[in-house]
Parts: sequence; structure tokens; C-alpha cells
Amino acid sequence: MEVDTPEVPAAPLQGNITLYAHRGTSSLAPENTLQAFELAKGYGADVMEIDVRLSRDGQVVVMHDERVDRTCNGQGRVRDLLLTELKQLNAGYHFTDLDGASWKERGAKLSTLSELFEQFPDTPINIDIKDQMPEAADAVATVIEQCDRTESSNVGSFHFSTLTQFRRRLPNVTTAAGQSEVAKLYFQRGLYKHLPFEYLQIPTSYLGLPLATAGFIQHAKKRNIKIVYWTINDLKTMQLLIDLGASGFVTDRIDIAAKLLGRF
Repeated sequence: MEVDTPEVPAAPLQGNITLYAHRGTSSLAPENTLQAFELAKGYGADVMEIDVRLSRDGQVVVMHDERVDRTCNGQGRVRDLLLTELKQLNAGYHFTDLDGASWKERGAKLSTLSELFEQFPDTPINIDIKDQMPEAADAVATVIEQCDRTESSNVGSFHFSTLTQFRRRLPNVTTAAGQSEVAKLYFQRGLYKHLPFEYLQIPTSYLGLPLATAGFIQHAKKRNIKIVYWTINDLKTMQLLIDLGASGFVTDRIDIAAKLLGRF
């Protein structure tokens, strides 16, 4: 696929920043599919950022939405469908790439977390658990253990109960802060004694509050926290975060980010 990227100045020395491919690289290929992850890897992505949900039979499926309707040629909730049914869906049915080409006939399929681990044995995976139930946390933990990926996985969730359960189940796997933990770190910087997380994965601002500031980034780094911003698709913001010393950023445009960093 020929991708039209904006003119990016050559910048071979841009600091030590980690590129996270958002759902693979969801502007360039159908999100959360192996094709998207392969494309992102080819552009030099450091980490695959994914979402997972449980199927009806308890399998960990790489999928963002609660329902399959938006991305696939089917209907229904992921948790109401068996893995065999999910595997029959066309995950690129509604996707059109930046060249205007349809993906209906390109065979994009949903995958499981274990299949993704197998496909990318040497690539770190950042896992966002979307289901708000303890069994989702347990299922993800089991797959990570079975695939021997405790050292190359990081887990987060918007649901604090799910995140807490995962930490109980696999305390040796790094996690991202929940929303309340981010707020506590931001507003009570000197009072947060015990940090149950190793990553901040946050937007550049929240409800008008700026989160991408030199002071906050340096405070996080002093506490040995990696601070990663999402979802960054424009060149100006990418460069700003590099200049501020962010640990990394999540992007749909891994092609633009990789070119900015001199990776191709």
C-alpha cells in the first residue's frame, strides 16, 4: 500500500522514545488485526498497543469494541459469540485505507491474544482489558503465563476493579495507572508513597487540565514511571512530546512517527 505521508524533516537523533502502534496502526489497516500489526512492525513500531475482550467461551480476543458491528460483517457483543463464530467474521469489511481502497476482500480476521504472542515473539505487547469483570483479568493473566510473556507485556484497564484483579493475579507483570491513580499522582505528587504501577498512559490533557507538561513528565521520571501519551497522530504534537522528554506515545500513524525518528 502506498501511504501519503506529510513532509517530515530528517531527524535521526530524537532521544529515547518508544513508539506504540495503536491497535496495530488503525489509520493504515483494519484495527487490531494481524495485518495491521505486521504493517506497524514493518515501520519500526516498538510496542503493539491492543485491546482485548472475552468471547462467550472465555477466549481472549483482540478487539476494542463491545460489539463487532463497527469493524466486522456481523452483529452482536463479543461476549455473546463463540470464538469459532468470531473467527468467521471479516474484520476489514468496513475499512477503507488512506488511498481509498477497500479491505473487504483482503481476508482480515480477528485473532486471539495467544495468536498475537505467537506471531510477534520478540515484540512487547501493551494490553488494554476492556471487559469490566474479574474473569477477564484472570483470562489475560493465564494467557500471559502460558505464553511466557510476563516480561514483555504491560496491562492496563479503564475499569479499576479489573486492573486490581489482574495485579493480584500476576503481580510480576507491569501495569499502567488507573484514572484515580493518575489523579493522585498529579495532584498529590509528594504524598504518593507506594506506586502500584510502572506506566502512565494518558492523553495530553483531560477536562482542560494539561497533562503533557515538562514538570509532570520529570516528576514521573523521577519516580521511575514511564509516561506514554495517546493517541498522537499529528507531527507537531509528536515533536512536542519528544522535546518534553516523554517516554513514548501511541499513534495510528506509525509511518509519520517512524519517519520523524529517522527509522526509514
